[in-house]
Amino acid sequence: MINYNYLWERIMKRILTGILCTGMTLYAAQNSATFSKLFGGDEDDVAKAVVKTENGFLVAGKTKSFTKHRDFDAYLIKIDSKGKKIWSKVYGGEDDEEANDVVRFEDGYVFVGSTETYGNERMSFYMVRVDDAGKMLWQSAFYRDEDDEYYGTSLAARGKELVFAGYERHLQFFGEKLNPYVFKTDANGDRLWGGYYGGKEEDRAREIIKTDGGYLIVGDTESLGDNDPDMYMAKISESGKREWYTGFGGDDDDIAYAVTRTDNGYLLVGSTDSFGRNYKSVYAVRTDRNGKKIWSNIYGGTREDEAFGVTRSADGGFVIVGRSESFSRRKGFDLYLLKIDGKGKVLWERTYGGESDDAGYDIIALEDGYMIVGEQKTPRRRDSDVWILKVDLNGRL
Repeated sequence: MINYNYLWERIMKRILTGILCTGMTLYAAQNSATFSKLFGGDEDDVAKAVVKTENGFLVAGKTKSFTKHRDFDAYLIKIDSKGKKIWSKVYGGEDDEEANDVVRFEDGYVFVGSTETYGNERMSFYMVRVDDAGKMLWQSAFYRDEDDEYYGTSLAARGKELVFAGYERHLQFFGEKLNPYVFKTDANGDRLWGGYYGGKEEDRAREIIKTDGGYLIVGDTESLGDNDPDMYMAKISESGKREWYTGFGGDDDDIAYAVTRTDNGYLLVGSTDSFGRNYKSVYAVRTDRNGKKIWSNIYGGTREDEAFGVTRSADGGFVIVGRSESFSRRKGFDLYLLKIDGKGKVLWERTYGGESDDAGYDIIALEDGYMIVGEQKTPRRRDSDVWILKVDLNGRL
């Protein structure tokens, strides 16, 4: 005899389960929505850094499209979680300005870059603090010598203090001298301490991050190698004292553009000419907390490949972004995205791009994917647009 009550209960259970699963799938899809957006105008526009906001993201870079002159201005774009623009603003004067890094700070943001308009009117550190709506609260330019040039590349915030990093280009009769320069300010941009962190040859600081009890700077150095740049990393205390420094690389050029913390140390990423392919390759070096190398590896193909940004994934791996000529679908560069595990093994690789050269310069990890910013060249004018991508946890659009 057929038990109709039992059959009805089974049918209803399956229907309810199906509705629940469909709802969960739709919820996951809505919260892992991917997108690719272009912003800009008729001239060059580039994104160099991104930071998460309460309801979206703030992107920093430079623009020629929205200035009153033919030079670059620093450029901020605030978008919501789906990539829709909330506002955009430019900052600067009559000459070139750019924003290379941005952080959240109290109830607003601070960015750092370089300026020709202010400071010594050659090239100076450019620091701007804005509120949540992009309104400027203060701007400042820093330099030590009127005849030298100063390039701001990165910054970190700790409490009510800010630490800025970059390098000084000291012009000499028979050449130049490059030296990393790092300084700390209070919330109003007033300097608390500063100093040089290089050697006798040409050295650059390209990124700075907070560490336990201080800061870590990475870049490139000729002082530690054989007159060609090596990857450079240096640990400094909260008071600005250099505690240790080291370099990595081979006989040719090796550069660190970005660094992220690991469980017991750091992962540096950049590019190398030293290791066997006659072209630049993506170069990653993992160290312990004292700068001792644990492993290093190269990634890419048979042509030029570089890494400019890195973030840590929730599963203990790392996602690296840059540009690739090796895996481009046509002549030129595509944005290059790859994930590695904690030992440096490639888990997946992706490329994205249009008909001209494209690149990714910064990346941050999200619960449901990764946010990437960079530039995409327009095929006809060969100018750049700001390019913002959100990909899922597998790196797919």
